[in-house]
Amino acid sequence: MRKAVFTFELGTPQNRAVLAALGPEASRDIPRATARVSADGPVLKLEITAEDSASLRAAVNSYLRWVKLASGAAQAGSEARKTGQPGRRATGQPVGHSAGKKGNVARKQ
Repeated sequence: MRKAVFTFELGTPQNRAVLAALGPEASRDIPRATARVSADGPVLKLEITAEDSASLRAAVNSYLRWVKLASGAAQAGSEARKTGQPGRRATGQPVGHSAGKKGNVARKQ
């Protein structure tokens, strides 16, 4: 058996969001791998056990991606509550907006 353990210091509100998002996934039977997610205050713990290295790698990749996604969604929600504008950052820019210079766009006349 192979095992990987990760800890994240996300903060209590984000931990709740990540636990809610990953709870159903962790309770499912995954072929050749198991995962446990727990939180203690601001620290989130992710434990993945698998039968072989390939299964461990696949499960780690999936769970790390889900932690990042759920944490990002919780952060965006928190910022939206602060600004009172859903879908906007505290800077006022729409989420997904690039701060770079706009390129010229050719238009039909």
